[in-house]
Amino acid sequence: MANRTHSTTTKGFIVRFQEDNFRLSIETLKKQTDAAAAAHENWRSPCLRFLSFRKGQLTLMNSCGTRSFKLVIQVLKEHLLVNCSCGHNGPSLCQHAFAGLYKIIWHLGEEYFEKLQPSGLMEMAFAHKRYFDRQESAAGLDIIVRPELSSIFWLAPKVEDLNIGALLKLPSALVKREMTIPPPANKDLVNTSHGLVYLFVIAAHNRLLPALIPCMGTLNKQQSAVKSFRQFLVSLQKESHQLLTNDQKFLNRAGYQLWKLVEAQPGHIVNGFSIKSFSKKLTAIFYAWQEIIPVLQRQPFIYSYYLYSVKELKGKPQRRRIKQISFSIQSPELRFVLKDRRHFYVLQMQVWVNNKLLPRCDTGATLFINHRQVFYLLGSLRDAAIAQWIHLSGECITIFKEHFAKFEKEILMPLRQCYSVSVTN
Repeated sequence: MANRTHSTTTKGFIVRFQEDNFRLSIETLKKQTDAAAAAHENWRSPCLRFLSFRKGQLTLMNSCGTRSFKLVIQVLKEHLLVNCSCGHNGPSLCQHAFAGLYKIIWHLGEEYFEKLQPSGLMEMAFAHKRYFDRQESAAGLDIIVRPELSSIFWLAPKVEDLNIGALLKLPSALVKREMTIPPPANKDLVNTSHGLVYLFVIAAHNRLLPALIPCMGTLNKQQSAVKSFRQFLVSLQKESHQLLTNDQKFLNRAGYQLWKLVEAQPGHIVNGFSIKSFSKKLTAIFYAWQEIIPVLQRQPFIYSYYLYSVKELKGKPQRRRIKQISFSIQSPELRFVLKDRRHFYVLQMQVWVNNKLLPRCDTGATLFINHRQVFYLLGSLRDAAIAQWIHLSGECITIFKEHFAKFEKEILMPLRQCYSVSVTN
């Protein structure tokens, strides 16, 4: 049951979170409330109206029918402090407070109270009102981060909990090794009605690393374009019915070996706790792509394909998810810029090739940078991990100035040891 506290500074009922992670489910709430209050027969579906937020305390007007009480909630370390103005003195929450918390969880989610933690989203939103949207409803007050802020340092777990040290210790370059790239073919053998198409497969939500999978395509009369796409050739071993060039035989073998590596490899590579365990596989995947790309450039039909499920590979690709692309053998250089926006800073990554800035790059395909449908393989495991970190952060990180000292120590200083970071106003 919820515990009663009679501190001289704060009074109310303590409701503990599940596993000390600021999450509170309805089941966890019920376990800390007696049966009579949890039934809340006389306080069904209350309306919560926002009154104030001061010193970490959220005050709501809790109304049902013609009666109203003030509900005050505050996050203190591993628990929630709840107070109702009804004057209830029992050993557990009153039915008004229970019904109010129930409505908040039902409508705003179990993670809502994380926003009320000290130095959390609610405090930040009231300190910087112009950069956050307030949404008032019958469930009280919710705070929404405006899209232009993207990931906010201090709040976003994908930024705050990142082991930047582990990522920056990844190899900054791959050891050169002998390549088995075949020489250019003297003659391209292409069937008059259909040909071999290569799909650069990008898995949804980074469930898998990019792979190369061939499929059959029906060509136009001039053999200059693909009219329709037929089945995937996932097996890559069934080549007897195809007239293949040496390049295509090489790509089919290399693609098959790459797929065997990719299907057993996590698509997210920024998990610092496990990145060492699969760095060897990542290196092998990098080497495979280094061999594949020069040969792939000589193929006439190269497309990207957005894959939702591996089960799709048993059928044929959907045309609407296919885009014509090309590959470059140039290796991009990553740089960073820290922009001063008066009340906060914004950290963004830049991509340079041959000392030329490539604007508006897409980092969604892990290990690669996409600029106007030209894909560049990143030069190292470290670059790939850092690029994915930036991608998961919404392509930029917002740092409010009251948090800059912490950001500089934990993120910026280690980053500067490995990458160029310029500052602009």
